[in-house]
Amino acid sequence: MIDLQRDMAKAAALAQAGKTKPAIALLERVVTAAPTALAARYSLALTLLTTGRYAEALPHLDRILEVEPKNPAALYSKARGLMALDRAEEALPLLRPLAEAGDPDSLLATGNAFRSLNRIAEAAEAYRTLTQRAPGHLGGHVNLGLLLVATAPEAAIPALEHSVRIHPGIAELHALLGQALLRQGRYDEAAERLNLALKIDPNLQPAKGHLLRACRETADWDQEEALFAEIRAGLSAPSSARLTISTQDALFYPFDGNELRKIAAAEAAFRVPGRPRPVARPRTTTTSPPLTVAYLSPDFREHATMHLAGDLFGHHDRARVRVVAASVGPDDGSDWRRRIAADCDLFLDLSTLGDRAAANRLAAEGVNILVDMSVYTRHARPGIAALRPAPVQIAWLGLAASSSAPWIDYAIVDPVLVPPPHRNHFSEALIFLPHGYQANLAWKPLIAPPPRSELGLPDDGVVFCSFNGHRKLDRATFSLWMRVLAAVPGSVLWQLAPPPIARTRLEQAAIAAGIAPERLIWAPRLPWDEHLKRLPAADLFLDALVCGAHTTAADALRMGVPLLTCAGPRLASRVAASLLESIGLPELITPSPEGMFNMARELALAPARRAALRARLATLLPQAAAFDPRGFARDLETAYEQVWMRASAGKPVRDIGG
Repeated sequence: MIDLQRDMAKAAALAQAGKTKPAIALLERVVTAAPTALAARYSLALTLLTTGRYAEALPHLDRILEVEPKNPAALYSKARGLMALDRAEEALPLLRPLAEAGDPDSLLATGNAFRSLNRIAEAAEAYRTLTQRAPGHLGGHVNLGLLLVATAPEAAIPALEHSVRIHPGIAELHALLGQALLRQGRYDEAAERLNLALKIDPNLQPAKGHLLRACRETADWDQEEALFAEIRAGLSAPSSARLTISTQDALFYPFDGNELRKIAAAEAAFRVPGRPRPVARPRTTTTSPPLTVAYLSPDFREHATMHLAGDLFGHHDRARVRVVAASVGPDDGSDWRRRIAADCDLFLDLSTLGDRAAANRLAAEGVNILVDMSVYTRHARPGIAALRPAPVQIAWLGLAASSSAPWIDYAIVDPVLVPPPHRNHFSEALIFLPHGYQANLAWKPLIAPPPRSELGLPDDGVVFCSFNGHRKLDRATFSLWMRVLAAVPGSVLWQLAPPPIARTRLEQAAIAAGIAPERLIWAPRLPWDEHLKRLPAADLFLDALVCGAHTTAADALRMGVPLLTCAGPRLASRVAASLLESIGLPELITPSPEGMFNMARELALAPARRAALRARLATLLPQAAAFDPRGFARDLETAYEQVWMRASAGKPVRDIGG
């Protein structure tokens, strides 16, 4: 016998005690016996929602709304269920009347729905309205800050300054303001805000990662090293699954390959929570060519990625590959953007679509292989690949580490980048390309650089250079370089100019090492083609130790500047070694920092050897595999065919090549 009030109270008690299964069973009996008992039906729907059984909750909410079409609780709960099922477009009409009536939770949910659909301006407006109508509602401030930091950091600063005035004790808001300041190059202010956030909440993990970056941007190595040790120790703690530092930022610090894999796993879970429902794909069982290969990237524009891979797309063999460029980044109107669009069989601008709509578009094109060229870098959209729009999904080029993403099947590497002892640094199966993993533009004949005097360089003396960004400058690398300068009288080190505070600290570090600061030559940033023209004025390029040169290594070598590198203990410190091997100069790869120091000193003090090395590089360049995009495209196509044959035969992924 059903006693409505008693049984509902009992079900509520069971649910509150965490016994949701018997609570649901009891409520199901109640609504079966009393189908018009809307309160019981709502309790059942709510319990189903809280246990993640969203699809089962929706019919009960629909029954309530048939009787009471404007029931606010049912409208809001149905919207919650739809959003959890990735059906935000259907949730918006339900939320609209509630949001217009000023309900704070509905305004927040509206912003979240718009954001999931990548309707950024509308999401920002919903969050901003919430902060105005209910300034005490923290969700509006935090979500507006998160959105603007990611999409418009210059607008995030005044918004977050307003938020911290209203909520001065909320560490997350101070941390978001620090992150926005960091993005805008206001490093001292960023560090101040991030330190304040950690003073309020010492366990706010993301603030530690952003503060670590602020330390590197300003060459504050003392605080950086203490903070790095703390973050590293935290990776072995029970809470290590929480994202403290992004994978891309972590590459600049001496985390080992297994630690980077753990950091990437935390980022994958943070970026794509739960297990999203894959999109429906057309059946693609045929093995006949060409394969449809989609390159997913935010960087089809004036960007370092195109300075590497820009020639690839036009060199693909159309009998083997149909090339799709899937752009999720900004359109800068550049020649690169136009060129990539012309070189591909199809150029899809997915930047305004939500993840599911973008994945559906790719699936509709019958994509066989999706190549994610960014994964977690700026403007990346990992949520698209997470919906499995292609049967085979590969990470390549943009992320110099494992993605640790369950939706990525393979990572493209080469035997120098990932020697056998480093295999466990990757969760993916590996595709080992035979001539290097890094695509590069075709080589062009060398041109003479401007006179050294026009570049601020001495006419005499050895010019060492390192055009790695200053974020790659750790204490160990800079100390090594200062030892090299001390061992080579009259030599100078030519680098990109860092922010003023970093320059001051670097010059102080040079003085402490016995090097006059005048021997540090700071080069202004120039457009890429102008930067290339000046490079041959250098004698030797010195690589960084922890995160070495990638695009900048290719730039130096293509312009005829010999490069010295130390092959480090993970992929990010081995890219220059891979390039040197591919070009045919493996003798410039050293196994240790001490070996690099000795080679730099010996070459600098032996002009004839240095000249012979430069001449040899000039001879090797015209036929170097590293600068042959046509040959690189053939290597990729062969790899694509191999992984597709396995996938179409229903075989599990496995390493290819090597």
